[in-house]
Order: sequence, then C-alpha cells, then structure tokens
Amino acid sequence: MDGAKLSRFPHVSWLPLHFEASAATGLLVGHYQRVTHFIHKARKGRHSIRCIQQGHEERWDADERTVNFLPATGDSFTTVCAAQHEYQGVAFAIPQGHLRALADAESLKPRSSLRRILTHDDVVLESCMDQLMAPTRPDGDAEDLRKDEVARRLVLRLFELSGAGTPDWNDDASIFDRRALLGLTAYVDEHLRIAPSLSDMSMRVGMSPSHFAKKFRYSTGLSMGRFVNRRRIWRSLETLKTDSSLASVALDLGFSSQSHFTRIFSRLTGMTPAKYQKQFRRTVG
Repeated sequence: MDGAKLSRFPHVSWLPLHFEASAATGLLVGHYQRVTHFIHKARKGRHSIRCIQQGHEERWDADERTVNFLPATGDSFTTVCAAQHEYQGVAFAIPQGHLRALADAESLKPRSSLRRILTHDDVVLESCMDQLMAPTRPDGDAEDLRKDEVARRLVLRLFELSGAGTPDWNDDASIFDRRALLGLTAYVDEHLRIAPSLSDMSMRVGMSPSHFAKKFRYSTGLSMGRFVNRRRIWRSLETLKTDSSLASVALDLGFSSQSHFTRIFSRLTGMTPAKYQKQFRRTVG
C-alpha cells in the first residue's frame, strides 16, 4: 500500500483529471489498476456512469451539482461515462493510503467500510474540489499552502459522510513542514526529465537517504519513484491538450519510452494518453 502514517499535505500527490465529451464522441471508458480512490464532479452537462468492480455493477445519473466518491475496494475497476449532451468533468485520483492510514491513525471506526458516495448540493465537497482544481499562479505559494487545508477538509467530509466521525488532525513531527515539502515538490517538478535521486533530495534537507525516504513517504503517501511519476503525469495532462506527439511528451518528461509513458498514464488515469489527448483536440477549418 502506498500509504502515509498521516499525510498532512495530501493534495501534492493527488492526480487532477479533466474530462470532456459529448453525445457524438461516444463513451468515456476508464480501466483502473492498482486502484486509488476517485472523487469526481461534473462541471457542465448531465451524464450517466456505470462502475464495474469485482463483478458488481452500479449505475447512476449526475449533473453539475453532484459529487461522486468511488472508494478503492478492490484491485481494479472500470467506469463507463455517457454524456447526454456536452459534458465537462473533473476528478482526483487519491492514493489509497491517504484515507486508510488516516482512519488507522485516528482510531476511526466507520459503521462499514468506505462506500460509494453520491451527493447533490454538498457545499463542502463542491467548494473543496473547485478550489483544488483552480490553477496555481506562478507566484501563488500562499494559495498553494491553503490547498493543504482544503484537501484536509475534503477528506474529513468524506469520513463524515461515511459515518466515521471527524478525526482530530494532530501535528506529526515525522513529516516535512509545509514549506519544505512544497520546496521539494517544486524541485522535482523542475527536474522531471532527469529525476533527482534519493541522495540528491536528501542532501537538500541534510538527511541520510534512508531517513529522507521514510519521511518523504510519510509526508506524501507515496514512495519517491511513484511520486515522481505522478508529477510527470500531472505535467502531461496539460501538454496533451495540444497536438504534441506522444513520443516527444514521453521524452521531455523523462520516461524511458513512449510505451513506458503509456503504461504509467493508463494505470493512473484509466485511459491511454492518445485517448485523453483526443478529448481536447479541435479541428480548425
């Protein structure tokens, strides 16, 4: 499990996804492996979703005021989204450990295991998702710091809706403070083509590589390698909205090959990069 003891900064390792579709483009199908939790919100248009997991299928309809939470209850699942007209949606892929480790750390006892949640007009979830999806300005360090608290409120609300009560978010001295973690994240983002080693990263904060690796995992919920790949995929989500070739995107982001990029992208987003790119292409003329 990619888990943290108690991550206070979850949003830096969540993967933000944007989706566009229309009745003419057909179905949006996602196949998710090594499953993470998903929380999803439509920004425009109505849509219907089928979720197939462990041989069980659920269906529901949603509009702009609906937020869906899909818990990671197995090793894989498939989603099928059909847009009634023009559709735009956003989602976060949340590492499984962020919710499970929090429940363990706070001795929370939900009445049952985390369940799928479908809410309409839940102001807390809607507001949190809108704030987390808003782009951060180049000089927006303070804004990015606030996203830590927004992500925490979103997690708290999910637990409340699941009947687990509200955990007490105590400080944990075994994780990096906010500015240190954001600085490390920025350094990774600047060196995605040739990812910094554990030794490089640990030297920046004056730790041994083993101590750094443990503290980094506690702080982000991910190992260093998986964190780097998530940041690479995060960067690719914007690049793929242009006509950039998949080979050049893979090379620029430091993947060993286009197939390696495709494999990681598909595992984290549920679709191939080519299919994701196709959503945002516009024909001119």
